[in-house]
Amino acid sequence: MGSDLRFASIARKLATFIRPLATSTMLAGAAITIVPFTATTLMGARIAHAADAAATLDAQDKQDVARIEDYLNAITTLKADFVQISSDGGAAKGTVYMQRPGKMRFEYAPPSQILLVATGHDFIYYDKEINAPTYFDIDETPAGLILAENVSLSRDVKIIDFRRTAETIRVKLVRKSDPGAGNVTLVFQDNPMQLRQWVVEDATGIETTVTLFNAEEGMKLDQKLFEFKRIWIGNGN
Repeated sequence: MGSDLRFASIARKLATFIRPLATSTMLAGAAITIVPFTATTLMGARIAHAADAAATLDAQDKQDVARIEDYLNAITTLKADFVQISSDGGAAKGTVYMQRPGKMRFEYAPPSQILLVATGHDFIYYDKEINAPTYFDIDETPAGLILAENVSLSRDVKIIDFRRTAETIRVKLVRKSDPGAGNVTLVFQDNPMQLRQWVVEDATGIETTVTLFNAEEGMKLDQKLFEFKRIWIGNGN
């Protein structure tokens, strides 16, 4: 029971790489963190980060940022296995599907009853066990950053940290409109460029790391993956 509750909490966080980089949601009076492309804020809570100032980028950094934007804009579809780990002790795994612009699906491995779907308009967190969907405007979520028709790492967000190693590039971002709400770090493999991981930190300092494995791009995906139909017991659905 304890592990199921912890997993549900993590999965809900995933539903938030979905609101302004870190959002607070209350369901039945309880603060809920929504995960993979998600971060949430306990109602009204904010953390002041000294690093919220925009990072200073040199010419090479700017060139790399442009390459990242070009790479993300070139993605049509993506499928990958993922492992999700939270600094508060939770863990989960499953498969993620993405079709740009606007569509994404996080399918958690059993026995989880959690499903996350971006339909092109809404981002939906669905707990099958209690048949309870929660809707978010995809444009107001961190997921909207990479699902946008025209990906930009400067339009609605700002880079507060940029790091390059021999094999990876890490870009930490906050929303310009609410930098204290949390941040997301995108991690890319370089040469060839590929999205490998993201780390979402909510306003309370809890981090959720999602790492992608066996990633494939450019395949045809069944459009039913991005549809959402609530299960109505007794209606034959």
